[in-house]
Amino acid sequence: MIQVNAITVPSWLTNKAVFQQNVPFVIEGTAAPSATITLEISKDPTDGRKVSKLDQEYGVILSLETTTSDKGRFRFSIPAYKASTDTYTFVFKCFSNVVSFNDIRCGDVWVFLGNDFLCVPMKNANAPKTPLKRHVMTHLRFFSPSRDGLETDEEDIAFERKSHFKEASWIKITDTKQLADVSSSAFSFAYTIADQVNYPIGVVDLSTPGSTILNWISDEVYETQTALHDYIDELGLTTDEARYNGLIKRDRQIRREEQLRNDVTAGRKNLDFNLTKEKEYSEIMGEKPASESIAAVAELDFPGSSGSTFNSKIVPSSESEPGSTTKNLDFDMMSNMQVKTDKKVDDSKYIKKKFRLSTLYRCKLAALSGLSIRGMCFSPEADEQMFGRYDLLLMGLLGTLSQTFEPKEVYDDNLMPSFLFVAMHPKCVDKDFPYKVLEFNEDVREFTGKLNMPSGIISLHDLLLPDKTKTFTLGVRLAVIALGLHVTPKMPKSCPECIGVEKTGNKLILEFDNLADGLRLAEGQTELRGFTVCGEDRIFYPAKARILHGVRVMVWADDIEEPVSVTYGFSPFPHDATFKNLNDLPVMPFRFDRLPAYYAPGLFFASCDDLELIGMRDWGDDFEVLKVFRTFKGNGVISSDNMNKSEGNASLHIRYETENSLYGFEPNLDYVSLMGPVIIRGKSKILIDVFNPDTVKKELRVEGFGTAEIKQSLNWQTLEIKWAGVGDITLETLKFTVADSSKNGEIYIDNIRFL
Repeated sequence: MIQVNAITVPSWLTNKAVFQQNVPFVIEGTAAPSATITLEISKDPTDGRKVSKLDQEYGVILSLETTTSDKGRFRFSIPAYKASTDTYTFVFKCFSNVVSFNDIRCGDVWVFLGNDFLCVPMKNANAPKTPLKRHVMTHLRFFSPSRDGLETDEEDIAFERKSHFKEASWIKITDTKQLADVSSSAFSFAYTIADQVNYPIGVVDLSTPGSTILNWISDEVYETQTALHDYIDELGLTTDEARYNGLIKRDRQIRREEQLRNDVTAGRKNLDFNLTKEKEYSEIMGEKPASESIAAVAELDFPGSSGSTFNSKIVPSSESEPGSTTKNLDFDMMSNMQVKTDKKVDDSKYIKKKFRLSTLYRCKLAALSGLSIRGMCFSPEADEQMFGRYDLLLMGLLGTLSQTFEPKEVYDDNLMPSFLFVAMHPKCVDKDFPYKVLEFNEDVREFTGKLNMPSGIISLHDLLLPDKTKTFTLGVRLAVIALGLHVTPKMPKSCPECIGVEKTGNKLILEFDNLADGLRLAEGQTELRGFTVCGEDRIFYPAKARILHGVRVMVWADDIEEPVSVTYGFSPFPHDATFKNLNDLPVMPFRFDRLPAYYAPGLFFASCDDLELIGMRDWGDDFEVLKVFRTFKGNGVISSDNMNKSEGNASLHIRYETENSLYGFEPNLDYVSLMGPVIIRGKSKILIDVFNPDTVKKELRVEGFGTAEIKQSLNWQTLEIKWAGVGDITLETLKFTVADSSKNGEIYIDNIRFL
């Protein structure tokens, strides 16, 4: 009896697959050795129309034949095809063995990998209420291997790379059960593009929670890129097969301990004792459990340098007031990561899974070798901001992707795959190094700007609140720049960025790219916020700003005659950076230069325009809507009045009941996202605009400053009170107390500023 070897083809070639338009590609596989194998590709219209047998566009459009090697390997070169809604069928024949793949489409193929927002599945997200179009949905296809890279009967990721998926396949919109596990960002991305181009869009959804860029870099790239090799080696994160298998053994030991702990605890609770498990558990607990033995090193393995700035927290400089984690950096707001470390990590040290080199490459990427794609989307994990040489890791990632996917050689710039990067979200802020996340995004933006391939960066800094539609918003934003890079030149190719500054008197005129149809204020806003400027002293202060003809922005501060630099949204918690273009892409936070400077604190309360802000109450909390002001003495109702105001959108209208002839209110300065205490350099007085509607004699006392009389007149008046302290104005709290002999009263407060 003659045994016929099964025909195997690449993992990405299954029923319902999408292959890349306008790019020739290669299909490599195995069959019987030294045998003839054929490939026949047929094409049929999906609209049901009848096609003449003489029409060369349909029916069998390609027939190929080759002989397999003595090891059964074969290779077919497929010509480029144009995108269409028509369906393709691929049939392979070798002896009596026939393999057929149906319902294949030609369109664009994208790859999603990384962490965070890109890996939130559909079942854990909420789509916006906009109705979906049925004809667009039919264009969507997704290839989604298991999230953790493990298939049935696989307990751990093996050191050997996986050449073929056993279980993954392409799915479409009618496969509702499998669709629930597809990335919600990938879905909205594919839908948005398909709605514009009207041809199939396929997404290879590889995004994995708890992963870092290290997991995706291949062993070959690590070995061939010398600088990358040295950097990873000196971080102590190199893993040969022996060390990797040791880590796997530790993983299994930890899992066994956890399982035994749960089983024994449950048994004791139910008086159902399993003596075997009790004995095993006692033996383990008699020694030091593996989970405890690695606890001390798991968090230290990266970075592991005694010289790393991550081994010490930010401390106040000797020249500044004590107690601040963000203001007292003596004109150096950024933690300086060392390019290389000087400590070798012992091979017995445990490395957390997200810092293990090549793991996800081995179990996810390698099996997709040869797939032609349109582009890639990547989202980093919070700890990636700790890498001092992230540019080397990005080069390693791009080297791995170019090694894996086609086309490797591009003769037409229009066919060059693109790289779309998701900027790190403010939720990733490290409390000890709060400005590091901004530096990370700056470095990535600079890196992508130097690539010789189409690239763009998307920010979500304007979407702070936890919201299950956020991932869909990200998908739409990625789709917008994908369309700009590959389909519609007039659309933006990245989030808008400041590309030039022109000085006119005491005003700075800012120029932006990727404007598309122009710039706009965020919904519900009438004032452009988030900008700061500095003079020669390099101390930044909040500034006023105005959009000019929808394409430029004019920025100024009345008390700075010679501005030398400007920032926008340059804060770990950009509460008021909501400026966008008309495609709903937010303007990227920026600082125009990286010279040493003291960046402006968040004086969110000073305009008196808002009663709420989006912030973080304590470290580790989610962002939430927080109250800006509160009453600390007497009783009061603080409301916003947009009619009676001295400047801006509104003023504070306070109706109060006094306690011992006093009423007190204050801005909440104790939220961690305000990074208090608030330190205001180079200023010596506070100014407050006040309106006294009941024309009663009153006084306003300001903690740390002094007292000013409020005149009995029906007009806005400005109170000026000097700082009573020594040195820079430092505010742990800022209490305003109204002295009023009446039991009840009211007052308007607006435009708090410091001079």
